[in-house]
Amino acid sequence: MKKLFLTLLICLTTTVAFADIVLNEGFEYGNHDYATPIGWICDDGSWQCGYLEKDHNRIPHTGNWYAFSNTEESWMYMQFSLFSRMQYRFNCWAISDGDFQLEFWAGTAADPESMHTLLLSTAVSGGIYEKCSSYVDTIPSGCQYIAIHAVAGSGATHLTIDDIGIEMLEQYTFEAEAITGDTAMYPGTQAIFHFRIHNTGYDSVDVTVHPSNEFFTDFSFYSDGVNTTTFPTQPDEYVNVTCYATLRPEIEPGTVAWLDIQMTIPCNCNTAMVTFWVTPLDITQIDEDEALNISIYPNPATDFVTVEAEGLQSVILTDINGKTLSSHAAKGNSVRLDVSGLRAGVYLISAKTRSTSSFVKSILKM
Repeated sequence: MKKLFLTLLICLTTTVAFADIVLNEGFEYGNHDYATPIGWICDDGSWQCGYLEKDHNRIPHTGNWYAFSNTEESWMYMQFSLFSRMQYRFNCWAISDGDFQLEFWAGTAADPESMHTLLLSTAVSGGIYEKCSSYVDTIPSGCQYIAIHAVAGSGATHLTIDDIGIEMLEQYTFEAEAITGDTAMYPGTQAIFHFRIHNTGYDSVDVTVHPSNEFFTDFSFYSDGVNTTTFPTQPDEYVNVTCYATLRPEIEPGTVAWLDIQMTIPCNCNTAMVTFWVTPLDITQIDEDEALNISIYPNPATDFVTVEAEGLQSVILTDINGKTLSSHAAKGNSVRLDVSGLRAGVYLISAKTRSTSSFVKSILKM
């Protein structure tokens, strides 16, 4: 890859918002086997670029190039200007065959003594590719070089890195990602949806959710057990959110339904949205008062779920695609289901009593 040198002319004010990828180094282009990666300085050859015999890429295929170190301690430098009034995020993918300490530094010259600002520090423990990331809000003036420093632990011989990314950050910006996948459920029943919010800016921000009500009603949102629709976030923080919503009883089975959750912040300078797709299933409807007489707890569950109802006759546990996982005849007015062996996700419980033909409710297995 051609040597990267950043020259920017930026007129800064206290309210400016600017974001961009300023370095994206993948080592794929312009390098050759077992030499220092082009654009980097490494006088002792402790960092090299090449294709390793063992494929270390997180998406395995042939022809990938990496920067790697196979010495006990190594330094590699690149001429690169960082601005003291900007905020940055540093990312890198790494894998090792043992314990390595991986660090990114900024400084005034290409030597260890001139590296004065630690940008990223993480332990890389072997076996799998992992993403290393850090947020830096204070950069001293005069940073003309960045450096990668690696120290091997006992028995470690190889550290491999790829996809280095450095980006400038806006003051107020965020992203949202759906965690729950497509869901099948019965009209009139409750579903549980999961998503997470990531504050990608350099200032704290409150994110407010606005769910669409075309197909769903009775919304509630939780994070860390707190019921709210506004979620405070700190820079580079991830906030996991759980949404409970009821599919409207009048929705026709077999139609396509969805839940859109729009998110806004007070400055109205950024928005995000997650969409959950839902397939309404067919079932004989029952009176709402009768449904309230059926108790299913705890929900979410980890090990066991109890179904209680007067005159309970049978309970069936299925996945969201309708596959039966277990079936139980009631002895008395309760049935206890063992869900400890199930993967985390959403499941359906169908309960039948003497007064209802069937009642279905979704549960979350943690």
